[in-house]
Amino acid sequence: ESLSNRVSCRFARALVGMVMYSQDTNEIAKPSELLVSVRAYMNVLQTVENYVHIDITRVFNNCLLQQTQNVDSHGDRTIAALYTQWYSEVLLRRVSAGNICFSMNQRAFVSLTVEGAIPFNAEEFSDINELRALAELIGPYGMKQLSETLMWHIASQVQELKKLAESNKEVLLALRTNFDKPEVMKEQFKKLNNVDNVLQRVTIVGVILSFQQLAQSALTDVLEQRIPFLLSSILDFRHHLPSGDPLKVVSEMTSAAGLTCKVDPTLVSALKLQKSELDNEDHLLVCLL
Repeated sequence: ESLSNRVSCRFARALVGMVMYSQDTNEIAKPSELLVSVRAYMNVLQTVENYVHIDITRVFNNCLLQQTQNVDSHGDRTIAALYTQWYSEVLLRRVSAGNICFSMNQRAFVSLTVEGAIPFNAEEFSDINELRALAELIGPYGMKQLSETLMWHIASQVQELKKLAESNKEVLLALRTNFDKPEVMKEQFKKLNNVDNVLQRVTIVGVILSFQQLAQSALTDVLEQRIPFLLSSILDFRHHLPSGDPLKVVSEMTSAAGLTCKVDPTLVSALKLQKSELDNEDHLLVCLL
């Protein structure tokens, strides 16, 4: 048992170490490369069973499951936590800066090289193969954590958009009531403040949703290979559920499997958490947006 615990601790530290995440340089290992390294490490550890009576499979299951959570049993950061932070705070911020764009054809974020700048190949981290490798590493739990973080960022942007609508409330009301008067519309439009800020924040929301769609699609691909029967059961539930989904149970289950929902339950939860209770003009501000 003592040897098993030592191997577990060593394996957990090795897993996080192989991520090679540096906060100073914002560098991190590609998920596909990490997956290959983890499998190689596991193959070596499996040979221990030939010489010592130890349940190495249990060690793998415990350690890898902990790596799908935010912290492991020792309180240390995990693979899921590190990649969630990197994708949400490094990659997507670089996309928002305008040096990277989303490509529907390639199903990835593609770098736009600028003269004199060192090109950052976003596709090496965001294409479907890399995201599938990420889904294999951190599993549905880790991907759910990533999705929740992304939705929190969207909810924050929505709150900022509401503030912008509040600051332009009178002008927006005038625009809304005079939409059939071109001259009035033209004059009122000139009075709007922070128009570029609105476009920037809406663009950020679009970027995050595009990335989440890629990540969820990759998760579904992995689950289709690993648990095809369970995934088909979830699809069957979603298709044959009568009278909507009042308890949101099927929506939660569908979303956790990476399948698309009419209304994303993770986004709904994030928006509810940031909604102020005393905001009586919330509906009006949303309409003005």
